Amino acid sequence: MTSRPHARLGSILATLALTAAVTVTSLALAPTAHASRVPAPGVTAFGNDISWPQCPSSQGGYGLPGPQASATFAVLGLTDGGSFRANPCLARQVRAVKARHLWAGAYAIATYPTAAQLARYGGTGTLLARLRRVGAAEARFNLATMVRVGLRPRMVWVDVEPRARTPWSTSAVRNNAVIDGVIARYRASGVRSGIYSYGRGWKSITGGRVLPGMPTWVPVGHRGRAAAAAACAVPSFSGRKPWLTQWTDGVRDYNRTCPGVTGRAARGNPLTPYLNVRLAIGSRGTAVVVLQRRLGLLKADGQFGRLTRARVVTFQRARHLKANGIVGTSVWRALGAGTGTYTPAVRGFMGLPFRST
Repeated sequence: MTSRPHARLGSILATLALTAAVTVTSLALAPTAHASRVPAPGVTAFGNDISWPQCPSSQGGYGLPGPQASATFAVLGLTDGGSFRANPCLARQVRAVKARHLWAGAYAIATYPTAAQLARYGGTGTLLARLRRVGAAEARFNLATMVRVGLRPRMVWVDVEPRARTPWSTSAVRNNAVIDGVIARYRASGVRSGIYSYGRGWKSITGGRVLPGMPTWVPVGHRGRAAAAAACAVPSFSGRKPWLTQWTDGVRDYNRTCPGVTGRAARGNPLTPYLNVRLAIGSRGTAVVVLQRRLGLLKADGQFGRLTRARVVTFQRARHLKANGIVGTSVWRALGAGTGTYTPAVRGFMGLPFRST
């Protein structure tokens, strides 16, 4: 995919933006991670996406670098720019991602069929029915590719962008039929879909179609990390706030999870991430430290002992709450949690678009 709206390196970035792949050379220089861990609530996860441009020149690529050493996840491109052409070094990239224990995701380019593809995969019937069958064939091709290389994410990002070599039609209805076929085939296989696109491109292809339940991945081109963070806060091209946003420096594509994905508090009360955390005698950890500091305890050691319980009971009585020494939602709210702008986390997010390796 490309990091729109400002494409660079021509067709290279047309595929760069949506996948995270890794070359053997780049990974040899990167430290090996110990294990894939779920980012804690309140923590933004960062990763990279790469595809066939990270392949060596002997396989038609450009030898571009793979994910950074600090990456948490990688989104691997299944195709090399066409719907029925596999990324030539995908198997190697999957092995490299697994060696680093990165969370692994996948994306694949969707295209409007050529006359030959429509004849081969479309079957008979109305044009829209045939186009949906071609879309289903594109998804089926990608599903087979993932099985072949041992990549089994629960979700595939569908890259929907204008393309010079395989242009979309001038009919939004026809284009949407292809996209519907892709999504339906993934769904039938138990794989969720998300969409990678950008406002102007999405509108030109789909007519500005609204997909309120569809996860989106939004590129901001060369505008940098701050612009990618800002893009998380506004509705995307299809009507809902993004799950991921992306920026590029022309060599690597960088991606971040958005609030509502990892549950990061944005200018909100710092207690809000702990709103549903229950604490009592014997509890330990960061939430206890936060509680102790808010209650004014001189020693915030992260251990919920008798002194902490006594202070909680005093606070509960002062706020006319049940004085049982147990910290629940009512106590956190009384302390100020839930105020300000905060988007709660999507339960189990990392397990949706990514799979632990």
